[in-house]
Amino acid sequence: MNDQLMTLSKIFTDRIFRIPDYQRGFAWTEKEVGEFWNDLMRLDGQNNHYVGVLTLEPVSEKIYCNWIDDVWLIESKKYSPYYIVDGQQRLTTSILLIKSIINIMEKRGISQLNYTGISEIRKRFISESKDENKSCTYLFGYELNNPSYNYLVNQIYSNNKNELPDIQKTTYTLNLMNAVSYFETQLEKMDEKEIEKVYKKITQQFLFNTYEISSDIDVYVTFETMNNRGKPLSHLELLKNRLIYLSTLFDVSPDIKARLRRDINECWKDIYHILGQDKNNYLPDDEFLDAHFHLYFCDQISEIYKNYRRKSSVFYGPGIALYNYLLEEYFVVNKIPSGTLTTENVMEYIESLKNCIKIWHIINYPADSSYNEEIVEYITKIHYLLMPRKANITRRFSAMQVDSHKVLLLSCLQHCRDDGVLLKFLKSFEKFLFLVIFIPFECLDGNYNMINLEVVDILKKLNRGDMVVSGVKEKIDKLVNALIADENINRNIILYYSKTGFYEGNFLRYFLCEYEISLQNMSKSHISKLDRDVYFGKGYDSIEHIYPQRARQQYWVDAFKPYSQKQKHALRSSLGNFVAVSTIKNSRLANLPFPDKRDGKGNHIGYRYGTYAEIELTEFENWGADEILKRGLKLVNFLQNRWGYKIGNTKHDKIRFLGLNFLDKSK
Repeated sequence: MNDQLMTLSKIFTDRIFRIPDYQRGFAWTEKEVGEFWNDLMRLDGQNNHYVGVLTLEPVSEKIYCNWIDDVWLIESKKYSPYYIVDGQQRLTTSILLIKSIINIMEKRGISQLNYTGISEIRKRFISESKDENKSCTYLFGYELNNPSYNYLVNQIYSNNKNELPDIQKTTYTLNLMNAVSYFETQLEKMDEKEIEKVYKKITQQFLFNTYEISSDIDVYVTFETMNNRGKPLSHLELLKNRLIYLSTLFDVSPDIKARLRRDINECWKDIYHILGQDKNNYLPDDEFLDAHFHLYFCDQISEIYKNYRRKSSVFYGPGIALYNYLLEEYFVVNKIPSGTLTTENVMEYIESLKNCIKIWHIINYPADSSYNEEIVEYITKIHYLLMPRKANITRRFSAMQVDSHKVLLLSCLQHCRDDGVLLKFLKSFEKFLFLVIFIPFECLDGNYNMINLEVVDILKKLNRGDMVVSGVKEKIDKLVNALIADENINRNIILYYSKTGFYEGNFLRYFLCEYEISLQNMSKSHISKLDRDVYFGKGYDSIEHIYPQRARQQYWVDAFKPYSQKQKHALRSSLGNFVAVSTIKNSRLANLPFPDKRDGKGNHIGYRYGTYAEIELTEFENWGADEILKRGLKLVNFLQNRWGYKIGNTKHDKIRFLGLNFLDKSK
């Protein structure tokens, strides 16, 4: 290995860089890009900044001769082609910053920076042209079959503000655009002299420790040993690299090797396209890998856990055990000579991944599926139920248990071809999942099997064909019926909520949204007034205390004057005192008197122009203890009708459940 410290200007002298297919795309988010920018801003005009290692692999003529757009530059101008083995994220970020500087120069009409014109900057770091700019060879980029290649060329280098419909977007391509947007936002705040300093710093003062790998070093092994620099690779990204590496070792024809490598790349392209569909909320890649693992290796899951717990005195979390199994025991080099790992095994695995990501897409984006409206609605409900909830859920269910329910949904969607059967399963599953978060863990009296679906066992039976989806429904119904019929649990629930109130209940957000949907369905317009995707996923998950937590206004003081502090707390925390609203609306209504909350005041939009549940509140002239009780009893009846869970046997039981026993006039 040859190594030396080099500036970006020297690194890009007579060189072409490509990111090989075993590398992930651009994984840096605003956090890492922001840290990169802050390092640059802290650098004064005299000192240099050590950026990190840049490891390069020379590309042989056998490979680059297929680079149709690049051969002329390599052969005619003697440019040297390199693969980037390590340091891709930092180098990509540097080029994105330079391109952002060019964009700002063009926008402001700045002709030069440090006596260097735009065309010279572009020629030095972005592209060379052989025919008066009619075609370009890009000095830095991805290999042609990488979805990031088209995005980088057409959306970043060409500065196309209108995204082309035929360009596939992934989490990586979105990160590219977000980085450019971040840099442009920062540069917009600067004058020409400040931008000139930024250009000088990035091209002349950021130093890379540049290594060139000799031909006798295994580049795949080198890549794996270097993956801990910068932002760590996910296990899904590491797995792709491992499979591509293994594809080079099988004793099969070159055609089969090429096909296997192509299929691996296509599979990961599909996966990251789906994981990155929502620009504001990427789906975690290792969560998908975890779910697929449970399906693919369901027969060995229990044994894998046991083995890894025996191997180390340090507890292996379920996810870590699975990933270690994939990379340390299953997809390993020493299984190839013995024939225990074949190209057929790898092809079968990636085909399973491709099928699984399609169902994963449906679970996370149900509206994109071809299922009928009712099935879509119930998948949507289950999707929200399985979303991460408040931190206190960790004392009730481990993350693995919550995820296992999602894996079960994934498996049932894969195995069920009858929409009628599927809908019945989904309804039963939704009911079970609601009861799981509605019934406090403490109320089970240690009998945790009451909510244990034994998911691993079900997955095994579904996989072997020993159980069908209708059988899963029957198993769920049995658990649900036992929960509903258990009078001891019911008494515990009434006692629990009467003491704690409802605000901390993990079920409350989902419950209030379902109540809103019931009112919507009863309305004549059926127009949605509460966007559940926004409410659950974008941080607008606010719950309004109609009688405020800090009720200092004279209206509230007078309305609740007859009650003790303990009773006031019970009224505030009772089920009937809550309504789902946006965070912004909650902060604006805050401590306003009820008439102002109801009708609005000044620029504050009141309940009258809100959701169906908010509009329903306008039926009340005032808001006091009697109104909280009345609405609470209505919501208890909704709970019973919607999920079939009966709260006690009398009205007295319901009032006690609401924590309002002191208002019970029937005693």
